[in-house]
Amino acid sequence: MWNKALLIVPATGKYIREERCQTPLEEMHTIALRPPMDLLYLAGSLESAGVECRIRDYPALGESWDALRQELQEFHPNALILSVTTPTLEEDLKAAIVAKEIDPSICTITKGPHFHRLDLDALRSYPALDIIMRGEYEETIVELAQEHPLPEIAGISYRKQGEPVRNADRPFVDDLDRIPFPARHLINNTLYYRPDTGAVQTTIVTSRGCPYPCIFCLAGEVSGKKARVRSPQNVLAEVRECVQCHGIRDFLFRSDLFTSNRQWVLDLCKTIQDSGLSISWSCNSRVDTIDTQMLAAMKQAGCWLIAFGVESGSRELLKKMRKATDLETAERTLRLCRQAGIKSSVYFVIGLPWETRATYEESVAFAKRLDPDFLEVFFAYPFHGTEFYSIAVQEGLLSDGEIPHEGYNHPSIPTLYLDKQQLAGLRKEFLRSFYLRPRFIFRTLWNTKSPRVFWNYLVYGSRQLVDFLKG
Repeated sequence: MWNKALLIVPATGKYIREERCQTPLEEMHTIALRPPMDLLYLAGSLESAGVECRIRDYPALGESWDALRQELQEFHPNALILSVTTPTLEEDLKAAIVAKEIDPSICTITKGPHFHRLDLDALRSYPALDIIMRGEYEETIVELAQEHPLPEIAGISYRKQGEPVRNADRPFVDDLDRIPFPARHLINNTLYYRPDTGAVQTTIVTSRGCPYPCIFCLAGEVSGKKARVRSPQNVLAEVRECVQCHGIRDFLFRSDLFTSNRQWVLDLCKTIQDSGLSISWSCNSRVDTIDTQMLAAMKQAGCWLIAFGVESGSRELLKKMRKATDLETAERTLRLCRQAGIKSSVYFVIGLPWETRATYEESVAFAKRLDPDFLEVFFAYPFHGTEFYSIAVQEGLLSDGEIPHEGYNHPSIPTLYLDKQQLAGLRKEFLRSFYLRPRFIFRTLWNTKSPRVFWNYLVYGSRQLVDFLKG
């Protein structure tokens, strides 16, 4: 049985390190740094099994590899558990090398969607890495800590007599209520905050799984096609713990699709209202899973913002990316949000194989027509396991097995009609065109409700302007 485990975000830059979202925060001014929920959940499960844990988010702390070395030498953990992203994989896994240099007996472990398909390759390429966890990891990590025989642990890949071995997949957890709460007492929660108010904000994972087939999204790969929800009572219990133990009242309700189950949303909102807790929260949604009654209930329960993956203003691209929605529905839904008094944040994706200058211009024009409160633009990233990856390889835009280091804020591959150099400036051009409209600037500043929010908008707007001028 392990005694101690050290769980880290390596000192390789600030990223959203979530299963389906691996976004670099550089130049992403509408997206705030989030707590490392994977590590918090892992630590919560380990602590329930009696393992002493430490969590270190080195990028958030502004610390370097020296801090990791010092922590390993002082803490003497049995295991080092790494949170990695695909674009930073090679740099992240240097942490395993550092651990083995200090103590060869430390078990080095990692997890993430990258390893759903490339686990054996990773074990061959990174000899300092001992074990890979695939899929949902809360039960896997406990069995590892209890030192079950490795061949009996579902959902791991490891070495047997020097050769990589892949065990059977672990089934998804049907009852999410049985997973221990994240171990927020192990981190400095004040490192994670809402960019508009500066208030401490944490993430609460409310559901897992998404039934929709968008070709670039990892949700179905890592969480399954079935939307699995926590009970409203279980979500509220975690909210209450955050309020009472950590003084946190601002939340991101994270899910693969928060509004997939209409009745569940209404039940959760009623549960929050009945609790008497005064909280603010945001969530994500598709534009075709929202209605007036749901928005009213969400607003009354404290929802202030909904993020929508609109993705494109081109009907042709929406069809090819298998988004299964339309432009008219997006316009209607954002209009309903404004009527309900809920802000909207809209995401667009550019750089899919069929992107042309004309489809890009359609997206820019549509974004202005939608006129959301916030806009973010990403370059699509070809993750292994997605249909987008397979198409990119088939079209000769990507070599099979290639792992691009650029993504989200820089193009990772060309399209069939635009090379990477042509694509490179489009994101900044898109954002400049949207955010520098006098009407948008005036409306945003006019609608601020406090001097602090007004100041924060000025600060973030200035940073965005600096990025625009760099282009």
